[in-house]
Amino acid sequence: MIFLFRFDVTDKGMDFILNEEIAKDMYPDLEEMLRDLVRSLCSMLEYYKVYNKEKTIFSGFIHDNGEAEVTLSKSLGKYIDPYTKNQIIFDHGKLITELCTTIMDRRSAEAQLKGERW
Repeated sequence: MIFLFRFDVTDKGMDFILNEEIAKDMYPDLEEMLRDLVRSLCSMLEYYKVYNKEKTIFSGFIHDNGEAEVTLSKSLGKYIDPYTKNQIIFDHGKLITELCTTIMDRRSAEAQLKGERW
C-alpha cells in the first residue's frame, strides 16, 4: 500500500500531509492545482471536524493491486449529506489522488529516460 495524503485535525485547524516522495517530485503546474484543491477541501472538512473522533479526517492510498482509495474517518459520513460527501469531498479526494499519480508517473518516465540514455 502506498500512502498518498491525509488531512489531520489539529487544535489550530487542519494539516494536509503529502507523501514525502511525491512532495519532493512536485511540479510547479501540479503544485498550484494541488494547493487549490487542498485549500477547498480543507475548508469543507473544517466544517465537519467537530463530528470527527480521530486525528485523520480524510486520507488517500493506492493498494498493492493498483486500486486507489480515499476514505473519511469512521462514522463521519453519517453527518455529511450525500451530495457533499460524494460530489465534493470524495471528488476532491479523487482529483488529489490523480495529481499524486500523475507526479509519480512523470517521475517514473523521466527516470526511465535518464536510464536509457546511459
